[in-house]
Amino acid sequence: MKLNDFVKKHTGEKVDFDGLYGAQCVDLFRVYCRDVLGIGHTGSVDGAKDLFLKYDILDKEKKAFFRIKEQLGTYYKSGDVLVWGATKTNPYGHVAILLTEMSGDVLVFEQNGIKQDGAKIVLRSKENLLGALRFFGDFSL
Repeated sequence: MKLNDFVKKHTGEKVDFDGLYGAQCVDLFRVYCRDVLGIGHTGSVDGAKDLFLKYDILDKEKKAFFRIKEQLGTYYKSGDVLVWGATKTNPYGHVAILLTEMSGDVLVFEQNGIKQDGAKIVLRSKENLLGALRFFGDFSL
């Protein structure tokens, strides 16, 4: 499945990969890994931020993704998995799939575990962005 097909298929859907805690952002990430990247279930984490912060101990992530730290001038590409850190109101962080960058912000495909309103395309700030996981393999949109 291609990224565009994935977005069309899941827009508005509450994606709950593991059947726990409802439709979380990590659930959408897991289905993306399975259906678009073809890598199956990745390592377990306590929160989305751990996909980035604990990358060094997540064997499946290290085998499938490069970790790219956010810094001035960092270029992300469509299909990258963006990971945000914890905040005062969300100790788990956030993960979303990049569609494109737009004027310093990012257009992503995501779902919000707090709102439980299903997967959607959202324009999101890079504030608190830790960086990205970029798939080793090659796929087309």
